[in-house]
Amino acid sequence: MEKYSSSCRLILICNNPSKVIDPVRSRCLGIRVAAPSHDEVAAVLKTVSRKENITLPDELAINIARASNRNLRRALLMLESCHVTTRDDSPKVLKANTPIPHTDWEKYIAMLAAGIASEQSPKALMAAREKLYELLINCIPAQVILKTLVMELLPKLDDTVKGQVVQWAAFYEHRIALVSPPFGISYGFKCSI
Repeated sequence: MEKYSSSCRLILICNNPSKVIDPVRSRCLGIRVAAPSHDEVAAVLKTVSRKENITLPDELAINIARASNRNLRRALLMLESCHVTTRDDSPKVLKANTPIPHTDWEKYIAMLAAGIASEQSPKALMAAREKLYELLINCIPAQVILKTLVMELLPKLDDTVKGQVVQWAAFYEHRIALVSPPFGISYGFKCSI
C-alpha cells in the first residue's frame, strides 16, 4: 500500500471498521456511508420490481424496507422471496398484505427465545446450548445470534430484568469481538516438525 500509493488506489469496504487490523486502518482514509433510509430502500424496491415487471404496492415496499432494517441486500432478497412464495394465479402481482418471509435462522432463534422464556431449568439450558451450537455450525455469526436473540427476548421479559439482559448482551458482544478473528479466518497452526 505504501510502495505504490502514488499510482494505485485501493477501496476497501467493511461493515465494522473495528474488525480491520490497526496497520491497515492507519493507512486508510475512513469514509462512513450511512445505511439508506426506509424511503430510499422502498424506492429501490419499486425500481427493481418495475424492471422485473412485478406489481409492488407501496405498503408492501415500506413493510419490506422496515423488516430489512435498512439493509438493501436483505430487502431485495425479501422482495424475491415474497415474489417466489406468492401462490396466486398471477405471480407478477404482489398484494399489500403479502406476508414477508423470514429466514430459517431467524425463526430458529425465535423458537430458542420462546424456549428460554418459557422454562428455566438445566434441561432447558442444555437444549438452548444445543440450538446455539446448531446456529454456529451453520455459519451464523455469533454477534448476529446474540443481537437477534436479545431482540426476541426483550418483549418476553419483565421490565425489571431488561436492563440487565441488555447490559450482559453488550458485555458478551464486546468479548466476542475481542476473540473473533477477522474475516472468519481460523488461526489454528500446526507444526509438523
